[in-house]
Amino acid sequence: MTLQSALSSHANGRARSLEERTVVIGLFDAYAGLLTERQRTFVRMYYHDDLSLGEIAERRRITRQAVFDTLRRAVAEMERLEEHLGVAVARARIERVRARLAALEGEAARLASRNADLEPFRHALEALRTNL
Repeated sequence: MTLQSALSSHANGRARSLEERTVVIGLFDAYAGLLTERQRTFVRMYYHDDLSLGEIAERRRITRQAVFDTLRRAVAEMERLEEHLGVAVARARIERVRARLAALEGEAARLASRNADLEPFRHALEALRTNL
């Protein structure tokens, strides 16, 4: 879903899908430092604080169109950065690997409680976790 379709799907701008919000917040976590202060503020207000375009416009004393344009540019810039750098995708992959490692460590602990010799396996898992 594009930002344009998400923002214009309802007049108050609140009909944002969870998937879109999650993607934008992930991009924001990776690239917020590369946005302007205004863009960071508007993305936080819209995606984190769940304010509508009208609410942001009222608080900032600007038009809804100005809010929309700033959000559109911010998301486009983060998408462009992600296309070239892939930081958000890499972070998500690392988190999935960490979750899998935690599950393996739990299984190793369960097997070790049955007196299985898993010490080499546990050391290998610890080395993987350390290197992430």
